[in-house]
Amino acid sequence: MRAKVISAVLAAALSFGNAAAKTFSPDFRFAADMGTTGIGFELESSLNEYLQVRTGFDWIPHFEYPMHFSIQVGNDSDPGYDEQGRSRFDRMAGYLQDMTGFEIDQQVDMIGEPSFCNFKLLVDVFPFKNKHWYFTCGFYAGPSTIGRASNTTEDMTTLLSVAMYNNMYDKIYDIENNPDSELDGVFLGMELPPMINDKILNAGRMGMHVGDFPDGKPYMMEPDENNMVKAEMKVNAFKPYLGAGYRGLIDKKNDRLNFAADAGLLFWGGTPKVYTHDGTEIVQGLDNVIGQVGRYTKLVKPMKVFPVLNLSVSYRLFK
Repeated sequence: MRAKVISAVLAAALSFGNAAAKTFSPDFRFAADMGTTGIGFELESSLNEYLQVRTGFDWIPHFEYPMHFSIQVGNDSDPGYDEQGRSRFDRMAGYLQDMTGFEIDQQVDMIGEPSFCNFKLLVDVFPFKNKHWYFTCGFYAGPSTIGRASNTTEDMTTLLSVAMYNNMYDKIYDIENNPDSELDGVFLGMELPPMINDKILNAGRMGMHVGDFPDGKPYMMEPDENNMVKAEMKVNAFKPYLGAGYRGLIDKKNDRLNFAADAGLLFWGGTPKVYTHDGTEIVQGLDNVIGQVGRYTKLVKPMKVFPVLNLSVSYRLFK
C-alpha cells in the first residue's frame, strides 16, 4: 500500500515538473552525506526549476555492541543450590569437566554488528519561489537483514561443552525411558552409574534463557549444529521514504558548493524482527526478554518506522 502511495506521489511530482518546466539548463552534482542511515554518496540532477532527482548509496560503518547470556540447567529459574552452596549448573558443569576436561563458563558473550546498507532513489519537489525548501518522496532498497549477532570465539569451548552435555542428556533419557533404545544401556562405550544418570535427568538440559513464550514456557537457546549461537534482525528490503529538507549555499561567492538537511521517515515494514538460529522470533514472539537483549528489544519494539535525519554537502560538476 505504501509503495503504491509513493509511486503515485512520484508520478504526480514528475507530471507537475513537466507541466511547469521552462527553458532550463540541468546541472549535475556529487554529494557526500551522513546521518541516521549511515554515510554515503549521491548523484544529483535538477530536471527543471521545480524537480531534482537523487540517487546514491548509504551504509552504516562497522561497529560492535555486546550482548550477554547466562547458561542455566533446567527450565525453571531456581538455581537449585545444594548444602555446599553449589548451584545446579555448578554440579552439572563439574560432572562434564570430569568426563571431558572442558570447563564451562556460565556466561556466553555475543557480539552484534549492523549491516544496514541501501541504494536510494529520491525525488525532491521545490514548490516555493526561493527554491530552498523541498519535499521528498522515493525509496531505499537493500538487504532485508540489517544486523547480525554471534558468539565470541572465546566462548566456543563453552558452547561445545553445552552441546556435549545436551547430547549426553538425550542419550541418558533415551536409555532410561525408551524400552526399544538401540543404546542398550551403554553411552560412549560405557554404562554410567545410575546415580549419575539420575542427577543429569533430574537437572535437565543446558541452555540460555532468553525469554518466555506467550504460554509461559521458557525459551532456552541452545547451540546449533556448529556449536554456535546466532541472531539476525530483519526488515523489508524495499523501504518507501517521505520527508522534507532545506538546501542552500555554503558560500554565497561560490555557487558550486551547497549543503542540505533532510528529515523524514523510512517505512521499513513495521517492527523489526529478530530471529535466532533455530527460527525463534524474539521481539514479538517472546515475553519477558531478559538482560541486555531485553533492553535492545524494548528499544526496537516501538520503531515501526525509521527516523531519517541526514546532512549532505554537494559540489556542482558542470557550470
